[in-house]
Amino acid sequence: MDIEEALKWTDDRVFAKTGKHLDSLQMAILEGVWQRETYEKIGDDRHCSKHHVRKEASELWQILSNVLEENVKKSNVKSILENGAFSYISNVQIGDKNNFCSEQCPYPKAGKKRSISNPDKVKTEKRHDLTEVPKRDRLYNRIQEVNTLKQWILEEKNPIVTIIGLSGIGKTSLAVELVTQIKDNFDRLLWRNCSNAPSLESLKTDLIQFLSPQTETKSASLIDCLRSHRCLIILDDFQELFTSGELAGTYRPDCQYYSKFLKQIATTPHQSCLLILSWEKPIEIATLEGIKSPCRTLKIDGLGESAKEILTEMELTDQDRWLELIQLYNGNPLWLNIAANTIQELFDGSVADFLSGESVFLGDLEIILQEHYQRLSQIEKQALCWLARQETAGDISAHPPDLPLSESDLLKAVQSLLKRGLIEKVKGKGRSRFTLQPAIQQYVKNKF
Repeated sequence: MDIEEALKWTDDRVFAKTGKHLDSLQMAILEGVWQRETYEKIGDDRHCSKHHVRKEASELWQILSNVLEENVKKSNVKSILENGAFSYISNVQIGDKNNFCSEQCPYPKAGKKRSISNPDKVKTEKRHDLTEVPKRDRLYNRIQEVNTLKQWILEEKNPIVTIIGLSGIGKTSLAVELVTQIKDNFDRLLWRNCSNAPSLESLKTDLIQFLSPQTETKSASLIDCLRSHRCLIILDDFQELFTSGELAGTYRPDCQYYSKFLKQIATTPHQSCLLILSWEKPIEIATLEGIKSPCRTLKIDGLGESAKEILTEMELTDQDRWLELIQLYNGNPLWLNIAANTIQELFDGSVADFLSGESVFLGDLEIILQEHYQRLSQIEKQALCWLARQETAGDISAHPPDLPLSESDLLKAVQSLLKRGLIEKVKGKGRSRFTLQPAIQQYVKNKF
C-alpha cells in the first residue's frame, strides 16, 4: 500500500465527515508514524517540540476515531489506514472507476497514471527542481492562507500570484507548505531565488532550459514552454530586483525589463503560474489586479493569538501579558522569537519584567529593520519620521504644517510605505489615518 494513497484516502474521509482537510502537521504526523518515526523526530523535521507533536497527535487520533468509527491510536493507525484505503481502492477498481480523488476533494491531485493503449503517446514526465528552496522555519496556523492560494492557483488558474509581507512574517514557509501540497498538479516546478538579482535574459535562459524537454528545439520561447506544460515557477526574494532609495517597486537599471516580463506572463494565454515572494508589491501587479484580473496578491499579516504557541515553546512566563507582547511585535514569528530569546537571556523568561521598560526593546531586531529602512526613498523617510512622532494615527487629508513635503510627495510616500507594509491604515470618523507598528515606530524614534 502506497503511503500517499493512504494519506489521500484518510484526508478525503476526514473532509467528508468534518468539512475540513487535515493540516500540514497532521499529515506529517501520519506520515511519520507510518514510517515508525518518534514524535521527537517528527518535531525536529517540522521545527516544533516533541510536546507539541504529542498533543497534536492525541487530537488527531480522536478525530480519526470519530471519522472511521474505530479506536485509532499510534500503535494501530497504520494498519487501520492500510485496510481502509486498500478496501476502498479495490472496490473502485472492481467497479472500473479507477479514480482516487473523491467528489469531496476540492483540488485535483495527480496520481499514478494508467497504462496507455497507444504506444505512440508519450507520457509526460514530471520535472521538479527545488534545490534553491531555503530551509524554512516552522509554519504557524496558516491554513486559511494556504487554502486561499490553492483556490487562486488550482481553481481560478491565475497566471501570477504574489505573496508579500515584511521579513520574518513567514512568506517562504507558507510557500514551501503550499508547494508541498500542490506540486503533483504540475508537470514542471522550479524554485529560484532572486537574491543575486539575475538579469531577465539569464533567468529566462535558465527557465527555458529546465522547462523545455530535450526533444524540443532550443528556439522555444518561455511562453511556448508555459503553454506546452503545466508549470509552477516560484521567484523568491523578488524585492532584490528593486533599487534602494526609490519608491517601492522601482526596478534596478539592469532589471527594468522584468516589468514587461510580468505583463506578458499575466496577459498571454498559457496554463502555468508564476508565484512571487517579495517584501513589496511590483508596480505591474498593482495595475493588473482587480475582480476579474489575472493577478492576485496575498498580504501576510501577523499571527495574532496563534503566536502564543511560539511563547509556549520558548517557555515564557506571565501568560496574562502575552497578548501585549504579541501586539508589540505585530505577531511576526521572527520578531517574536528574537524578543523571546532576549526575555530568556535577560529576564529569566518573565514577560512582565521585559514589558516594564519605558520603550520597546529591539536588540537584534534593529539589524533586520535597518534592511527595510535602507531601501526607502528620502520622502518616505521623512513621512515615516513624521508618523513616528504622532501620538495618534496621522491624518494626511489636511497637509501637516510641520512636514517639509509637498502634498503630492506626501501622498506618494504614504502610498509607497503601504506597498512595503511599513505603515498601516486605520479607519475612523469617515477618513483614513495611518500609523506604524510599535517596533517600527521605536526603530524610527531611535534614529532621530
